[in-house]
Amino acid sequence: MGDSKVLPILGAIGLILLLPLLIVLMMLLGVLGGMDTAEAQCAQQATEQSLFAYPTDSQKIDVDWTEPLAVAPHQGYDFKVDEGSKVYASQDGKVVKASDGEVRIRREDVETRTTYLKTISVALNADVKRGDVIGTSGTGNEVAPGLVGPHIHWEMWVNKAEKKDDPADWETQKPDKNPFELDTSDSGDSGCSCLNGDLSGANNQQKAFNFFVQNGYTKEQAAGIVGNMISESSVEPGRKQGTAPGTVTKPADVLGYSGGWGIVQWTPASKMINPSRDAGVGDDVIGSLAYQLDFLHKQLLGKPPLSEKTAGDAVKAATTVDAAAIAFGGQFERFEGYENPNNPRYAERKANAEHVLNTFGGSAPAAGKGGDTSGCGAGSGNIAEVAKNLAWPDSGHNGVAASIAKPEFVEAMAKYNDGASGEDPYSDCGRFVATVMHMSGADPKYPNVGTDVQRTYLESSGKYDWWHGQPPGGMKPGDILNGPGHTYLYVGPWGKEGGGYDSASGSLHGHVPEAGHLYGVGGQFTVYRLKSAPVPKS
Repeated sequence: MGDSKVLPILGAIGLILLLPLLIVLMMLLGVLGGMDTAEAQCAQQATEQSLFAYPTDSQKIDVDWTEPLAVAPHQGYDFKVDEGSKVYASQDGKVVKASDGEVRIRREDVETRTTYLKTISVALNADVKRGDVIGTSGTGNEVAPGLVGPHIHWEMWVNKAEKKDDPADWETQKPDKNPFELDTSDSGDSGCSCLNGDLSGANNQQKAFNFFVQNGYTKEQAAGIVGNMISESSVEPGRKQGTAPGTVTKPADVLGYSGGWGIVQWTPASKMINPSRDAGVGDDVIGSLAYQLDFLHKQLLGKPPLSEKTAGDAVKAATTVDAAAIAFGGQFERFEGYENPNNPRYAERKANAEHVLNTFGGSAPAAGKGGDTSGCGAGSGNIAEVAKNLAWPDSGHNGVAASIAKPEFVEAMAKYNDGASGEDPYSDCGRFVATVMHMSGADPKYPNVGTDVQRTYLESSGKYDWWHGQPPGGMKPGDILNGPGHTYLYVGPWGKEGGGYDSASGSLHGHVPEAGHLYGVGGQFTVYRLKSAPVPKS
């Protein structure tokens, strides 16, 4: 902030009566139940557009559904999977057939039919939930272009009349789009995806400008923010107040300093560094542009520990680049003399902002809708934040299918771990911890899977301290717990109100990553902590 500072004190879904869209609406009603926490909103936005869950762990359609009049018609989707692979219910509903290698699940006027099953594990008239295991895959021989050999065949049927028991009233209907994919075409870039966290741009000014545009700010508002950063630090995350451009000062070297530091010159520097360290973030990450942009963004949204919502609202209300520069300078930076609208510092910041807009406005990325769009913490170094973004904020998510896991975790597994490989990978506790470590950037070399392998690594890599019992000063968000047969993460208080949750974990063959409670410290589990994260004083 400047040379001398004054220290700061579902939307309603439209009811469409046309049959194909009514089908979509009914499916959505089935998947949205129970998601009422703030932590689930991002995942909810993504899940709203998913018509059906994939029937196999392989999320690849090997033979598509063709039009009825095609030269070689194929009415359904084929999935090439090994014989004996798990097959899942694509929707909630009642089992109306469970024989002859076929399971039919009916919900209102929609029926999914899965054939070429080797075994069937549901009974006739049973109620099933989306993602429940209904059997295992077998083999079948279809006319080309259908598959021959190990695979399953999946179809959607709809009822055209009031009598649902007359087979003549049911007919196949091809969905307009891939019914298993999350359709975000109507929602814009909401920033909910875990994979939107990378910064783009030729230099720090452009990276910061693009970041705010992607996170819901207009080009003028983003330029106003960056124009102030140029005045404060030249958009250099390691810049200490009073030092020359290009001089990098590490967080540890400014903790006792009363002046400013970082891209917006947080003053004193410790007010930004200490809460970041307390959250388990290492100094290397705190000193990065990506982390500081994310920290500032959360401040403007009114997030703890350093809410600046008044400033954020003022910037959001600005309609011109000059107004945005003045709003950020006066409401957030609050440099000496900011109360005077004729202060020459405002002219400098407006000129910087206009230059940013003219230089980078033409190549700006697509605008996002705003909100807490931190890319799920990718590259942030914040283990706890990433874990909370990838796990459900409550318990009870029993099952092993990708469709039961939080969509962010499924995406992260594909990018940061080994995807659908292995047995019940989306419930594997070791894969969850490894994916968090990789995605956060805290430890990219953390073993992908295997609690025993991971424990050996934790004790031999030289990167971790460990205690078989409570660490000095107590548990800290980001601590890894590992013991015979299981591993999980302590993340601090979080999750659905009243749950008392403080941990996150998967459970192989049991449940996908979800909120849980600390247990077994000093008994079953040893506590491991990255050395780059500050150790609480005893």
